[in-house]
Amino acid sequence: MAAPYGSVQRDDSLESEDVFKKEFKRYKAKDPAPKLDEVIDFATPQDRKVIPVEINPKNITDQESLARLGLLHPSQWRVFGLEGFLGFLFILNPWRRGCQRYWVTRCLRDYPCKPNVTNLDKLQHGVDNVWKEGYSEYRKYRLHEGKKTQPKTLLHKLRWTTLGYHYDWDKKEYQQERYTEFPPDLSQLSTHVAQTLGFPRYRAQSAIVNYYGLDSQLGGHVDHQELDYSKPIISFSFGQTAVFLLGGKTKSVKPMAMFLRNGDIMVMSGDTRLAYHGVPKILKPPIAELLPEGLCEGDREGELHESMLPSTVEKSWEETALFMEECRINITVRQVVAEGKGFGKRSCDDELQTQTKRTKEAQGF
Repeated sequence: MAAPYGSVQRDDSLESEDVFKKEFKRYKAKDPAPKLDEVIDFATPQDRKVIPVEINPKNITDQESLARLGLLHPSQWRVFGLEGFLGFLFILNPWRRGCQRYWVTRCLRDYPCKPNVTNLDKLQHGVDNVWKEGYSEYRKYRLHEGKKTQPKTLLHKLRWTTLGYHYDWDKKEYQQERYTEFPPDLSQLSTHVAQTLGFPRYRAQSAIVNYYGLDSQLGGHVDHQELDYSKPIISFSFGQTAVFLLGGKTKSVKPMAMFLRNGDIMVMSGDTRLAYHGVPKILKPPIAELLPEGLCEGDREGELHESMLPSTVEKSWEETALFMEECRINITVRQVVAEGKGFGKRSCDDELQTQTKRTKEAQGF
């Protein structure tokens, strides 16, 4: 499970220099602000370590479902790998026009509702619908944003929501009984993306939705709490741009910095499944373009299936857009338990090695 803001999941203090932390601090700095010329931009990939990846046509089995979920045909996807980071895949914004709004709306209005778990459960009791109970206060805050003494609102305090198997932050483990139904739409989305990229038996069982303000960070960590390492972590980004750091299996490895923009999808499998990663900075948008381009237009061509685009998405988008002007949303989906195995039985190393071999073959390395 992804770490909460500012936390680190493993202690490598006995190893060599913590290069990851050093780079994290460099990109986190405000004064002076860091130079971003070394950050990989997959929209204009000029770094020699960026490797184009071709999708195997045999993996494209359900084009209609992909379209209904809001995705372009995989033949139009721009997919990249990184030299030295086996198992890492980056899909540059593969969404149909306006279809990202559906997923943003789900993340804000539906996923944080009970019985799902949020960070607010321990901070404030009795919040069944965070958006419904918090938006009016948030709007007033934005109208008076010049007053620095004004307290943060309920929506500002929303940091994460968990879906499916809910990670126990106190015991640092997943528990079989801590489960609510995983959203069918997100399950379909994750499964289809996984299958298209060569992971045919992927099962979406748990997810964390992170909500970043413009001053938020996600500390360096490794997602090692799941019981199955052989399946990838799939990450969906919406809203403001983040600087993302991807390192190695110890913090002595210098991480690569890259931009994660609205609509981008990232996959960590094979060797990078257990790599250190984090988000040191969210980039403040220019005044003239507060909302990312992909969220400015609605689904005018009806590209999402009617069952997945309720009328409330368009009717209420003005409210949602106001919040997204200063927010980044990230969904990380993962398989917790290996197929045919129960809780308490971690997938063994040879399964991860087998998956690494398959990933290498799929990416042509």
